[in-house]
Amino acid sequence: MDIEITKMTSKGQVVIPQDIRKEKGLKEGEKFLVFDINDNIILKRIKNLEKAKTEDEFEKVFRSTWKIAKSRGITKKDVAEEIKAYRKEKNA
Repeated sequence: MDIEITKMTSKGQVVIPQDIRKEKGLKEGEKFLVFDINDNIILKRIKNLEKAKTEDEFEKVFRSTWKIAKSRGITKKDVAEEIKAYRKEKNA
């Protein structure tokens, strides 16, 4: 799993980095579910809309993401610190 930093445009658009688009074979016009959980916004690619809407599918994706982060030694604190540093850099 790649971890990248992106930003939102004035129109609310978020760019998915090119390396991730290539790796996942993302094409223009693809659709995503957007989950808002606490202070986290998570995109889930829609391949089968009915299946993607289920809570179980989301939980499966979310668990696997944290499992990968944990295996790489990335903690919630690390993520929070990276976000804080990025925001500081952006506002400098």
